[in-house]
Amino acid sequence: MKLENIRYETFAHLVALGSTRAAAYIDAGFSMNSAPQGAERLSRNPAVAARIEELRAENESLMALKRDYYLKELFNRFMNNPPELATTAKYGEMLAKAMGWNEPERTCVTSQEINVVIGGGF
Repeated sequence: MKLENIRYETFAHLVALGSTRAAAYIDAGFSMNSAPQGAERLSRNPAVAARIEELRAENESLMALKRDYYLKELFNRFMNNPPELATTAKYGEMLAKAMGWNEPERTCVTSQEINVVIGGGF
């Protein structure tokens, strides 16, 4: 629910978008001299804290929708372009990165010596 005090509302929006509390406090029109203490005090206000969480949830929901749209669009472009086009390969690469398919598998090795040879010889 939107806060009645416009400076409180602005502060909540800026914090929810990732600004530091002190910077949000100043940008919302409060004094620069008391920014750290004032921002801390304002962020503990129950109505302001609830509004920040509400805005963060809305932002997260919007980001999830944008991510889903992005993935669907990449998939459609990858599937609908001829395979011989360089752009098709690029769409496939982008899709793999977005899905996390290009992440290396993690391996834990303990108490063993590992020799890495580049160039094919042993």
